[in-house]
Amino acid sequence: MIPCTLPQQRLNAARQRRSVTGFKCALRLSLMGITLLALIACSPQDQPPGSSAQQQPQATSTSIPTAPAVARPTYVVQRGDVPVILEFSGRWQPRDQAALAFEIAGTIRQVTVQRGDTVTAGQLLADYQINDLEDQLASAQLDLDSALASLETGAEGEAESVVDAEIALANARLQLENTKAQSPWTSVASARLQLDEAQRNLDEAERAYDDARSRPDQPASAVNSALQALESARSSVRSAEIAYSSAAQSFNNHQFSIAQQENQVIQAELNLEKARSGAGDPNAQQSVRSAQLRIDQINADITRSSLYAPIDGVVLEVNIRPGDQVDAFQAVIVVGLPEPQEAVASLAIGDAQRLNVGMVGVCQVLNDLDSAVQCVVRQIPLSSRDADQTTRVAADFDDVATNQLIEIEMPLQVAENVLWLPPAAIRTFQNRTFVVLETPDGPRSVDVQIGLQTDERVEIVSGVNEGDVVQGP
Repeated sequence: MIPCTLPQQRLNAARQRRSVTGFKCALRLSLMGITLLALIACSPQDQPPGSSAQQQPQATSTSIPTAPAVARPTYVVQRGDVPVILEFSGRWQPRDQAALAFEIAGTIRQVTVQRGDTVTAGQLLADYQINDLEDQLASAQLDLDSALASLETGAEGEAESVVDAEIALANARLQLENTKAQSPWTSVASARLQLDEAQRNLDEAERAYDDARSRPDQPASAVNSALQALESARSSVRSAEIAYSSAAQSFNNHQFSIAQQENQVIQAELNLEKARSGAGDPNAQQSVRSAQLRIDQINADITRSSLYAPIDGVVLEVNIRPGDQVDAFQAVIVVGLPEPQEAVASLAIGDAQRLNVGMVGVCQVLNDLDSAVQCVVRQIPLSSRDADQTTRVAADFDDVATNQLIEIEMPLQVAENVLWLPPAAIRTFQNRTFVVLETPDGPRSVDVQIGLQTDERVEIVSGVNEGDVVQGP
């Protein structure tokens, strides 16, 4: 496991910068004092009135003090870790999100929510201007009234024969019984059992992970394994929930099919009744059905012109405002579950693929060193073609607001327990890499071999020893 020392290193770096700044200020004050003394020494001294010295001042020469040489900075060879860190930032957002879109194109009439609002399932979020649809609905209603009038007053057409109507009714009843016999209830029950089993496995994984974290002597690998098992169990639960939802949807579709077949039976019974009475105009009946279908389609479009919250959650993004033109299936609002939350970052695909799922690093709230905690990479895009290009990092923060900026540091490579120096202590000349050591006999240049390099530390493979003092350039 990688130790969480990065916030302390930042603090130490800030202290070092303050020390250098103080030294520069002291040096400027010393130079100003020396200059002031030189000006005083060069000014004429007070003389008695009428003295020859006052009447005829003698030119004198005053030596100008030499400013003391600025001491070179020194660095001590230390032993420690040299990590290569990938630094990036993300937003603290709900892990489970849903991008919402209208199924048809249109012009936004109103938006009832904004980013950060809490919403409940079924709440209206936005809708289109539907004046045109309302006009179309009124026209279609007139067409339906006209078709009904034609059916009532039109000439009687040839009715279906009684025999054909009876056969059609018998077939409709057989089809209804066949549909009822194909019930997918067993799939629903099986999916429910799998969901219950997945939930039990998740409970066991959570207990195992909590137990692993509570034992100080537990190795890091065991904790990571328990965490991976927990994530796997969570994924299994989500998969089982999806499977159960799919099975339930199939069952609902089956019920819908039964209702349709029952309607077919009713229609066949009506046709038989008309055939026996010798009444009915097929053309007029078709006109009525067409007009009714048109009305149903317009009503469906009106329904699709409104956007509703699918879950109880929080609004994460709102990308529309009244008057905007929106295309069909264009994501306009993002809603997420309030909990759990994680850091969501948008990285270049090259940087994202330098990470691995399960990689442990340090996360902190922006400019808040005290909030630093360990965090784990949960998801990265596998390629630039993935629909979700975000990198997601799981962490355990207390009382962090949604959309708060989170700073993330992930060690990509670590040289542990090695000698190191700051980059400023390393010198290069042509193909030579060396440092200048302070020795009892004076400064001495020594060639060094360097290894891993970062902005703050350079690994020293050979050439110096721990505790050696190195002069800066």
